[in-house]
Amino acid sequence: MTIEVDPRHAKPLPFVAAWAGVVVLGGLSLGTAFLAIGKWAPIIQFAIAFIQAGAVYVLFMRLKGPPSLKWVFAASGFFWLLFLYGITMTDYSNRRGWPPPSVSAPSVLQTPAARAPQASNGQ
Repeated sequence: MTIEVDPRHAKPLPFVAAWAGVVVLGGLSLGTAFLAIGKWAPIIQFAIAFIQAGAVYVLFMRLKGPPSLKWVFAASGFFWLLFLYGITMTDYSNRRGWPPPSVSAPSVLQTPAARAPQASNGQ
């Protein structure tokens, strides 16, 4: 199946399907933030983001086809994205005491029994 990206001849169905896919993947990415999957969470979330970016690059930026100047701009944007990820990772890796040894859920997400103070016997 070929997808026509010329706006004069393109059918809307592939673009609507890609948009729906990006939205579903965004929800999946949000869902993985609340799962207890440990060190795999960033890897899964970056993979989801890579798939989303690929769909946006190929369909919405119309990069399918022969090389052109828009490929240069897409590649430069991708380069700067990698550069910013690199800066973020160097900051993250050089912090002392991060991540904290134990992180508990915010009080809003805890059950009422976990939020209630423990009553001491004898007082």
